[in-house]
Amino acid sequence: MKFPILVILILALCSATAFACPCSDVTVPNPPPATSYEEGLKFSKTSQYKKQFASATSSAKKFCTDYIKEHPGETNLAIVSDIDETIVDNREQFRLHPERNWELFDQWVNESKAPVLKPTYEFLTWARKNGFAIFLITGRPESDRKPTIINLVKDNVSYDALYLRPHHGGPPAEEFKSAVRKDIETMGFKIIVNIGDQFSDLAGGYSLDCEKLPNKMYFIK
Repeated sequence: MKFPILVILILALCSATAFACPCSDVTVPNPPPATSYEEGLKFSKTSQYKKQFASATSSAKKFCTDYIKEHPGETNLAIVSDIDETIVDNREQFRLHPERNWELFDQWVNESKAPVLKPTYEFLTWARKNGFAIFLITGRPESDRKPTIINLVKDNVSYDALYLRPHHGGPPAEEFKSAVRKDIETMGFKIIVNIGDQFSDLAGGYSLDCEKLPNKMYFIK
């Protein structure tokens, strides 16, 4: 029995923890069965997690490299990236507080001490050196702007703009992030790669390529 291409794509997206495809093809699946932070942390220490993470960032770099070769002289190219579990690593917080308390997570954010996730950091560093503008879009609220910037400065993460939600409980992640990407394109940039650990980081279009990083600790719709 042959399945329609769209059905195959949806099945693949819902079952995969890392993939690459045009953002226009990404949809946010139903939330998976709830898992504990402990289970997600355990997975993040496996070779499978590391392989998937490295594969996604390598795919992002290859897509950018191929695009530059195929479009010599094109300017105003951009990368969009999520922050949490994409650039910075919050596993220390989840190890200390496995009860999913977002107030405690806000306290952690205010400490500005999350380390970088090296594969994504190296990809973004490479991209910026090769002429791509770097736009960071996070689900963190605007009240977290200062500690977020301090953390990124400490980690030597270079970027060109940082977008945060207006407040806690703002618009859904997909709605907020796709609207920002639309604004970035309206400014005259072409988004070549959009990378993040949540389907909601990627869904909604406005990017040529999407790279989904593995994360089994939590799911954000």
